[in-house]
Amino acid sequence: MRLSILAFAAVSFAASFASIAAMPAGIDDQSTTAADGTRTLRQSVVVAAPVAAVWTAFTTTEGYLSWAMPVANVDFRVGGIIEASYLRGARLGDANNIRNEIIAFAPERMFAIRNRNVPSDAPFDAATFQSLHTVVLFDDVGNGRTRVTIVQPGYASGENYAKLWSFFEWGNGATLAALRDRFVNGATDWSKPRT
Repeated sequence: MRLSILAFAAVSFAASFASIAAMPAGIDDQSTTAADGTRTLRQSVVVAAPVAAVWTAFTTTEGYLSWAMPVANVDFRVGGIIEASYLRGARLGDANNIRNEIIAFAPERMFAIRNRNVPSDAPFDAATFQSLHTVVLFDDVGNGRTRVTIVQPGYASGENYAKLWSFFEWGNGATLAALRDRFVNGATDWSKPRT
């Protein structure tokens, strides 16, 4: 099952992710808790591709469709929207599509997004999620490999944040695993049934 951040994402929610599996293998979790009790979800993976190729996989429609979701449009600019859906029959513009606004980027180094819309059946409180932002970092680790790190700071205490953490701890890990697999196994064929 593939899940993407974008978060990063994440989500057709209740139906697609009714049973969340164990964290995918090979995901490095460096999550932290600050002195004030707020937590930062931070996970990374090394991808067998150069930074330029991994950047393209996130920041272009064609790249995003090759691994993240079967329906997507990426308008990559500050203020642009990444619109996507896990539902194969969805259409761009559907009310339940995931929409993330690009709030900052440094080419081939990082980009930051904030969610503007989640599906109505999301298994977490949308307003709580929209109070956070997500940063994706790209680091060249040599030999044509890239470390990709997803960071979500600002998790406070309370039930809404606990549910959100539980969802994205797995979801961001699954996103990173799907990205890694894209450069091992090739582009996803969305016409085939999910496994």
